[in-house]
Amino acid sequence: MNEFFTVETDVRTYIRDYRDTARFLALCRQCGNYGRLWSCPPFGFDADSGLSAWHTALIVAARVRMPSGLESLSDGMVVLRSVKTGLEERLLDLEKRYGGLAFGFSGECTLCDECARLSGKECLHPDKVRPALEAYGFNVDKTLRELLGIEMEWGAKGTIPSTITLVGALFHNRPKGQIRFRQGNV
Repeated sequence: MNEFFTVETDVRTYIRDYRDTARFLALCRQCGNYGRLWSCPPFGFDADSGLSAWHTALIVAARVRMPSGLESLSDGMVVLRSVKTGLEERLLDLEKRYGGLAFGFSGECTLCDECARLSGKECLHPDKVRPALEAYGFNVDKTLRELLGIEMEWGAKGTIPSTITLVGALFHNRPKGQIRFRQGNV
């Protein structure tokens, strides 16, 4: 059974207390997806100015229980993909209905077999691709721990943890409590 959590916070406070751009973009640079996917940095726009347009952050976490017997992280990603896709569709729907900026649930975009960025082309799905909070320098582990009371579970080298927690968000300008995230059947 998957568990879902939400919290709202002021965007300026969230930026001040949970964003460490230098640290997390340095980590992004170590990832094989850096500069290869349109959902990953470096971006062709100023992320800082885009964030300041929003007042409220609705943060959504999904703790996904991994079935026993998985042999690799890629097996775990198959389990996560359907949950991630459903959650991102809901965030994009909220973004369309209320305005704002949605953040995806991981840095891996799965919309195309091969990202058009590798060929120097524009994204084929700009209406659906959203970066993860980490790609904007946000500390998701600290977010989970301090705002949602969840400890991130880490697997030992070569093993999959019993739960994997996905974190996404919608930055918006509605008053707190006005937008509800419904997880439905994900």
